[in-house]
Amino acid sequence: MRVVVRGLIDGQWKDVIAEDGWITDVGEAGMGQLTGARLIDTAGRLLPGFVDVHVHGGGGADVMDASMDAFEQIAMTHARHGTTSLLLTTVAASREATLATLSAWRKPGKWRGADVLGFHLEGPFIHPERRGAHPAEYVRTPSQAELRAYAGAGAVRILTLAPELPSADETIQAAHELGIVVSLGHSAATYGEAMRAFDLGAKCATHLFNAMDGLHHRRPGLAAAALDRADAMVELILDGVHVHPAVARLAMRIKGRHGVMLVTDAVSVVDMPEGRYWFAGGEVVYEDGAVRRPDGTLAGSALTMERAVQVGLAHGVFLPSDVPYVAAANAARLLGERRGRIERGYRADLVALSAEGAVTHTIVGGRLVHCA
Repeated sequence: MRVVVRGLIDGQWKDVIAEDGWITDVGEAGMGQLTGARLIDTAGRLLPGFVDVHVHGGGGADVMDASMDAFEQIAMTHARHGTTSLLLTTVAASREATLATLSAWRKPGKWRGADVLGFHLEGPFIHPERRGAHPAEYVRTPSQAELRAYAGAGAVRILTLAPELPSADETIQAAHELGIVVSLGHSAATYGEAMRAFDLGAKCATHLFNAMDGLHHRRPGLAAAALDRADAMVELILDGVHVHPAVARLAMRIKGRHGVMLVTDAVSVVDMPEGRYWFAGGEVVYEDGAVRRPDGTLAGSALTMERAVQVGLAHGVFLPSDVPYVAAANAARLLGERRGRIERGYRADLVALSAEGAVTHTIVGGRLVHCA
């Protein structure tokens, strides 16, 4: 089906023409013949659809529920906030539970939300002292054999790993062979250990500054290594809770618009009322915009990509011209996906924003999946 999406791109009214889910042309509004095409006039600013590589849940559903119904609920929830592609993200769990989650995904017929590009394994190969909200009983040392079993069960796209653990080097190399992106996180790595992992092929740092040593002028660790490494990408959770805006601005200045990926680390509470929920094998409390264990440990977030963009702009972390990169193109590039750009030959994934920055339309593969 031919679709024409109209909106503001770089301050000019443009038409994005899509056929069979892919962009075939971009030009001045009204340039093309609309006969036989569906016109979606957004009357707003058009951006590439947001790509979120770190999503644990949303709309009351959790990835570890291990069902297509849960996956679709998560995809629909985040699509309402501009996300057009995401990675379902696991937590440290038993081998059986992880395999069940990976195996639960199957290519859907009809789908009503953001595209699922695969899975992000956050754990179980993480440092026990930097595990955050992950259950201690399921944290373990890296294993090539276990990783290969997971890769055989589902589309694993990213693996979060602590590089200082035994067998980490071999597991990083195995991930590279399997086409899995390694992201360093939940780690007590020294600067040298982190740099060695980047040399071995790690590409990213998971939720920079969280669940790792902070910046120290004499004892640099993973955070410093990720900032210092020019070719390393970093995730940032911009909810005003996980990272102070001043530190986020510092990271953005160092990494630039091509080195930062906004992520949500969202759990099931997104679009749900505040209260008590269950996540990663234990109770969490959603209150005052944050999700925590009863002991105060942060346990994911209630963040959406829509809100992350708003927070980043409000606090001067980045400029409006940076948003297409930090919210879409960089994550797509990390995954090797032809998404995240409004250009011919790219997936017709688009989000329209109002003048106030609210999501008004979400278009996935040329399909309107949300209209405010």
